[in-house]
Amino acid sequence: MCVTTTMTAAMTATITAAPTIAAILTALLLCLSTTKGQESEEGERHEITWGRPNTNTAYFDDDTPTNVTAVVGQKATLPCQVINLDKKDVSWIRQRDLHILTVGIFTYTSDDRFKVYHPEDSNEWYLEISPVTFRDAGVYECQVSTSPKVFLPILLTVEVQQARIQGPKEVYIQSGSTIKLTCIVNTHSENVGAVTWFRDTNELDYDSPRGGVSIEIEKTPAKTTSKLFLTRAMKGDSGNYTCAPQFADAASVVVHVVNGEESAAVHTAGSSCVCSS
Repeated sequence: MCVTTTMTAAMTATITAAPTIAAILTALLLCLSTTKGQESEEGERHEITWGRPNTNTAYFDDDTPTNVTAVVGQKATLPCQVINLDKKDVSWIRQRDLHILTVGIFTYTSDDRFKVYHPEDSNEWYLEISPVTFRDAGVYECQVSTSPKVFLPILLTVEVQQARIQGPKEVYIQSGSTIKLTCIVNTHSENVGAVTWFRDTNELDYDSPRGGVSIEIEKTPAKTTSKLFLTRAMKGDSGNYTCAPQFADAASVVVHVVNGEESAAVHTAGSSCVCSS
């Protein structure tokens, strides 16, 4: 474009009068200035393609986490923070099947577990999946309808929390002693929910008709511990004991309450545990 303009100017100058050196230099400098401006604009457009800051076009906050871990049965929250959105739309796409889940604040799936959460006057556009399942694991893209589009992939990992009762899977308790069972849940999230104990299908708590039942709960960032105590064990306390957290897989042990003679027989048979306390 600059060559054509310069040639035209030179031809015109030749017809009317001989061009001066100063005029030719001015035209060349103008051409170089215009070319640099075009290159600068093209450079900015390239940066905008990837959603770069320091522009007037939408880009993603660099502090947005791109790996999210959720627990089966709980809510998964995928973050997306867009700066300079203006009047553009934010969409969430599931990468495995390219399904458009949300556009703006509207949901475009029949699966009502998916929805977008956008606090008013904020830059946040969260995709929420509740309750999350194993099948939901994978990559989700937060897209902005710029030209060209910018997108941010978020990897969702879905895990199961597992309860574990300390000790062997089969426990023998002497009649009249206290049954003590300790259940530990290594947490992957802030909350494992309520931890409930059962003997067979009967829930055990402070109000159990049996009486003498107590439960202690201790929660730390690394684990949740629930301890079950049944005083003055009797034959009727034998059964399958289950520790069932609300948001974790349950764990079970079999408890046998035995008298003195049975305890000796268990010792002879080489049982893994005969407890009295």
